[in-house]
Amino acid sequence: MKFLKAITLSLTALLTVARADYYKASRITYYGGSGDEDSVKDPFCQDYSSRVDKYLSGVDYYVALSADILGKSNALSYCGKKIKLNNAENGRTLSALVVDKCRSCGYGNVDLSVKAFRYLSDNQMSKGVLKQVKWCIVDGPSKFACPDSSSSSSNKTTKKTTTKKTTTKKTSSSSSSSSSSRRAGGIYVELEKGSRYGDVSKAYDIRYYSGSGYIYIGEPESRSGTRSRVAAKVNLKYDGKYDIVVKYNNNRSSCRENRIIINDNNVYRINFGKTGSEWKKLTIKGVPFKKGDNVVQVRATDGKMAFDYIYIQ
Repeated sequence: MKFLKAITLSLTALLTVARADYYKASRITYYGGSGDEDSVKDPFCQDYSSRVDKYLSGVDYYVALSADILGKSNALSYCGKKIKLNNAENGRTLSALVVDKCRSCGYGNVDLSVKAFRYLSDNQMSKGVLKQVKWCIVDGPSKFACPDSSSSSSNKTTKKTTTKKTTTKKTSSSSSSSSSSRRAGGIYVELEKGSRYGDVSKAYDIRYYSGSGYIYIGEPESRSGTRSRVAAKVNLKYDGKYDIVVKYNNNRSSCRENRIIINDNNVYRINFGKTGSEWKKLTIKGVPFKKGDNVVQVRATDGKMAFDYIYIQ
């Protein structure tokens, strides 16, 4: 009997270890200004989920996960999904949308929107930090998946690539290549890592940039006559037509024309609209790329603009 009892206990232990459970965070905080209007601008997850847009339209409860959990390589496993949180201190629970990553959060900690923190803390905003909260992701990665993640119908994550209006002169999109819809295989070309020529510098002044900075193109040509531009290499597994997203800032009082060039022979002249102090994005559809190394350039016509990245979908 003791032998059978030991086997039963061992099996129970194995099943307990295998089952997903809530993750215990050491700190739950909140971010944003008065009324939560300015919590998130340009949230990280907008490039990975159709449920997340730049302004988080109609969403009150949303969160940022720690940057050492959420990144570009696994964004599709988290972005736009539902996170469940339980505060053992008062018994309150809520569900929220994963929209961003928190660079200042420790591993496994979560930043809440102001409204989410107010509810989970039972309106105890003065606390500032909650320390008895557990969380899980519905249909998330196994380490953080909710125990009842079988209810996938509560959070379908079919990815639809949403195309924003552009002011580009471009060829029409062709979907004949399977690579043109490879959202899961998207690649960020961080322009500050590219080679800079002419009047181009790395900058940090505009908030909410990606990577380690962004590039600013000043005068169209340097004093020596070199055309101002930045060029970056990107290696692709498949040839075909891809959609690309350009993140830019034009704080001038009028449109500025500059060019996006792929492999020297595909030139897109674009009138970049005014953005004020914010970043904006535009999409160029059906851009031809080859298998292997490709060169992506931003080349000045008018100059006087900032560029953060080019995202190849």
